[in-house]
Amino acid sequence: MNIILFGAPGAGKGTQAKHLVDTFSYKQISTGDLVRAEVASGSSTGQLIKEIVDGGSFPSDDIIVGLLERVYDASVTTASGYIFDGFPRTTNQAQVLERMLAQKGQKVDLIIRLVVDDDVVKKRILGRYSCKGCGAIYNKHFHMTQKEGVCDQCQGTDFEIRSDDTEKAIQTRLETYRSMTEPVLQYFQDKTKVLTVDGAQTVQEIFAEIKDDIESYERNKQAI
Repeated sequence: MNIILFGAPGAGKGTQAKHLVDTFSYKQISTGDLVRAEVASGSSTGQLIKEIVDGGSFPSDDIIVGLLERVYDASVTTASGYIFDGFPRTTNQAQVLERMLAQKGQKVDLIIRLVVDDDVVKKRILGRYSCKGCGAIYNKHFHMTQKEGVCDQCQGTDFEIRSDDTEKAIQTRLETYRSMTEPVLQYFQDKTKVLTVDGAQTVQEIFAEIKDDIESYERNKQAI
């Protein structure tokens, strides 16, 4: 199974991807994580990416595809399926993904679209922070740690806020999403099953719905 988690920045894709990895043993490929890792590496590409991301824009297709191909090729023989989180963001990236999967005899099986109002998206992004140790994501409005200042997952005490989580950058990212990323859904509409989920529900409610949808899809696929 190759699944695209689709939705605006802050729709909850990363959180749901981690639940899916734990439940179905898929490999998560998050372009956001790849971008942040490249920035942290201090490479020239990472420095360029940081300037772009801090301004609220997205790196070019060439940069993103290069990062993704690197991790995909390294894990393609061991993964039982993939969760693509934050990719593709453009129709060009969608075409690249199709070609990349086709070379391995695979395809995009399912798109899960998380729908959330812009006001909720902004509140989520401006309130979120993550554990530096394990990457667990929290939010000062919706999902605090059980013990103040201590990660629920690894008991780490060092947290960080993304440098691009500013109100100005969020607005730019939402505008870019509308103009460049939403057309990706139209590109796949007639060739891949799309499931729409209300992303304003609780994390647990969203995951339960996604899990049911995936299991139903797999049962129907086996019955054909």
